[in-house]
Parts: sequence; C-alpha cells; structure tokens
Amino acid sequence: MPYARRAAHTTVIAANATRILICIGAFYFGAAHAAEVKVMSAGAVKAAFNDAIADWSRQTGNSVSASFDPAGPLRQKIAAGERGDIVILTAESFAALERDGIVVAGSRRDLGAVSMGAAVKEGAPIPDISTVDALKATLRQAKTVTFMDPERGSSGKYFDSVVLPRLGLRDEVRAKTKLGQGGSTADKVASGEAEIAFQNVTELMNVKGARVVGLIPAELQSPIVYSGAMMKDARNPREAAQLLDYLVSPASRKIFLDRGFTAP
Repeated sequence: MPYARRAAHTTVIAANATRILICIGAFYFGAAHAAEVKVMSAGAVKAAFNDAIADWSRQTGNSVSASFDPAGPLRQKIAAGERGDIVILTAESFAALERDGIVVAGSRRDLGAVSMGAAVKEGAPIPDISTVDALKATLRQAKTVTFMDPERGSSGKYFDSVVLPRLGLRDEVRAKTKLGQGGSTADKVASGEAEIAFQNVTELMNVKGARVVGLIPAELQSPIVYSGAMMKDARNPREAAQLLDYLVSPASRKIFLDRGFTAP
C-alpha cells in the first residue's frame, strides 16, 4: 500500500478509535454521575408514583429508591431522625415540617387529591353507598368492616373521627371492625376477612380479588391532598428538585389522574 494511502487509512482508524473512546467515556461518566433519589412516602400515592418515576428514570438516567408507609409510621420515622431526599405526605403535614426545619421551605409541590371509597370481594353483591342513608344502611347490614387504624393512616383517622360520627354509627361499626395496619384494606375483603373496606380510593384500586364499589357521598368527603417536598438533608438536592418538578408536570399529572387522583 502506498505511503499516502497507508497514512490516510491510519488516520481514519485513529479517528474512529477516538470516537469510540469518547462514547465509552461518556457512558461511564454518565453512569458514575447518575443519582439515586431516596423518597419517603405515604402509601396512598404508591401506584401513581411508581408509574411516574419509571418514566422520569428513563428520561434522566437517575433512579429512585422509595419506601411507602401509612402516614403515622412515616411521621414516626421522620421524628426518629430518618431522612431522604424527598418526603411525600398529606399537605397539612408540611407547615410543621417546615417549622421544624425538616423540609426546605418553598419546595413543596401538590401532587394530587384523593377521596374515600369502598371495596368488596370480587363477585360479592355490590352494596349501595350512593347516599348518606344508603351508606348508613350498608354499614348496619355489614357483618364485618375494615378501615385503616386511625393511629396509622390518614384515611382511617378521617373515617373514624368524622364519617362514622356524622352517621351516628361510630360505636356500632367499631364493634365489628378489623383495623388495617398497612397497605390496602381491600386485601381484607379479598381474603374474606372483612365484608366491606373503606380507604382512599387510590389504595383500593387494582387489588386482586377485590372490587371498588365507588366513592362515599360527597357531603361526607374531605379530599386529602398529597404533596412532596425536598428534605433539608437531601444528598441529591438537584435531582430531588427535578423529580418534584416532574411530578407536577402534565405527563405526571395524567398518570396520577389515571390512578384515581383529582387535581389538587
């Protein structure tokens, strides 16, 4: 091969090798700098949140490590000193979290609102809960009822301290209630442990063996808004801020709406 052609060939090989090395370097640099955002969350947002972060992770290359607990135990974890990059709780929780210096003031984003519904075992007769009187009759007829332990979950606290007293049935229903301790109370109706379950509708949906009846009457509702904010000791504040912004984007909002939330 003539010298000129040989030199040109060598130059092309060198250029291609350089491009490959740059690509490899960029890949490893990106992988090395990808962040894992730690999220501590209330369980009501679990399904919608997991769908949303899958999309965000694909777009950014960052990952999310999320834990989900009823609101009560989650507050206990925070009080005991556990920290992450983001915390998701009921909107009413954040005034105290800001006051105590646990979250960054002004970082809160409202993700969605959720209402209370009921569920029964798949294949069971569908009870009428469409009016206050119908719900009262359904609760009286039910042999067993389940809702979240008021000390552990926001929905259970509301059902026990607001809904049942308004119906004049608190003691009567409590006497035949099997309290939920975590996750979805719909699991108890799916297993046959309880006849009817009450909880945030987002937590009743998509439980195998259970069917959502619908929402309790509007006059008994007080939709719970769930919000996220950056924790003051966040290890990945830039990525945490990006994730919070994504969670209120149109793409993420649609995911939350599809999972039973309404706009906050």
